[in-house]
Amino acid sequence: MSGKEQTDHPRPGENAAVDTGGLTRRDLMQRAGMLGLATAFGGLGGTVPLYAAGFDMKKFAGTKINILMTGDENDHRALADMMPKFVEETGMELEITSPALGALIEKTLQNLKADKSSFELIEYLGFLTTQQVGGGYYEQLNAYIDDPAKTPPDWDFADLIPAAMKNVGIFDMASGTVGKGKDVYGIPGLHSGSVIYFYRKDLFDAAGLQPAKTWDEFKAAAEKLNTDDVAGCSFIGANDFSLAAVDWYTRFITTGGVLMTGSAKEKNFKPQVNSKEGIGALQMLIDLLPYAPKNVTKYGFAENVDGFSTGKIAQMIFWSTIAGPILNSENSMVAETTATTPVPSGDGKSPRAIQGGWGVGIPKNIDPAKKDAAWLALTWITSKAVNRYSIEKYNIDANRTSAFTDPELVAKFPYLKDALTAIETADTIPTSLIPEILSTQRCHERRVQRGADRHARCQDCL
Repeated sequence: MSGKEQTDHPRPGENAAVDTGGLTRRDLMQRAGMLGLATAFGGLGGTVPLYAAGFDMKKFAGTKINILMTGDENDHRALADMMPKFVEETGMELEITSPALGALIEKTLQNLKADKSSFELIEYLGFLTTQQVGGGYYEQLNAYIDDPAKTPPDWDFADLIPAAMKNVGIFDMASGTVGKGKDVYGIPGLHSGSVIYFYRKDLFDAAGLQPAKTWDEFKAAAEKLNTDDVAGCSFIGANDFSLAAVDWYTRFITTGGVLMTGSAKEKNFKPQVNSKEGIGALQMLIDLLPYAPKNVTKYGFAENVDGFSTGKIAQMIFWSTIAGPILNSENSMVAETTATTPVPSGDGKSPRAIQGGWGVGIPKNIDPAKKDAAWLALTWITSKAVNRYSIEKYNIDANRTSAFTDPELVAKFPYLKDALTAIETADTIPTSLIPEILSTQRCHERRVQRGADRHARCQDCL
């Protein structure tokens, strides 16, 4: 069943030694990246000729690898498209299972806690790195990355965006801290991303406006551009995680808000949503209601992207990987008249937003005989070629600097510059340090489905 997509919902061991003066291959590549020399070590020269001729991409031909991944954000479609190439180059099979987020989290935890996982690769949300990686469920990958006998010579570890690595890949087990130390448990994939500002350049030019740099300017533009045919702005107004993570949180942190005080480890973590900045961020959204689509309180991803793409929205802040299709003329009526910038901010504050994205890891409890094959498959699906295809075909934010700076891609999709800056400067939401993040909401959903009292103590919460 090579490349066959399985969905749970109706929607779509060798140790080769290298004399590097005491440095590992990973150390060399990291230093090369810092010096701007990633190409020399990662793809076109340096150490590559030592291994390129002898590296066998088909060493595990005939092996079947199963991946569990999100079915909500087009990653599964991009990967499915490339399955013929995967089979051709590796001789392996890759079966994709791609449920929606809630079911994905549930199925992931079932497999990670089982005696044996049914999936050799699992994609996990960055917000869940502490829960899943910190739970000790995934293989540490440093030995694979350091071993040129196991890692393709052109995979180029240094090209992976450092902020994305800190979000989903690097974890310090001793302190329980994501992004600390050098131990790698996951690879950014199949996309990362943050939030940028989308606006209709033609409408702004006609009104003599510049793209908003402050939230006051954003509101003023919304008021001036609002007509019966075009909403002056929009946002995620439905009861959705991104209502808080995108629209509220971006306004909150760019006006000086600090979400949590104390420490999750010390058990004194305390939210500050009722702070002046928290209340102010909510008030900003309320004040925009007169200039937003009439049914904006029911708007999620699809309604906003569709509305903007058909010319009915003048401006919004949004996940760049979700709204990227607005900049693609094959999907959008306003691709040529839409531009992007970093998000607005409060006076004297820097533009930044929440860090998003996914990681892919190898569960510890898979068949040991498949671990090396799973690693080779993981390097393939996080390769430069897959990153590039994901952007070009689906406008998915990639995880590699080279994809965001590719001259051909940037010429076609100028928003990539802003998307890269957003990822590099994004804020890892502090609540992701809590292992139970998102678990309460999923529990509530299950209990509502069963008609149970949401406040009752239940086995799902234990």
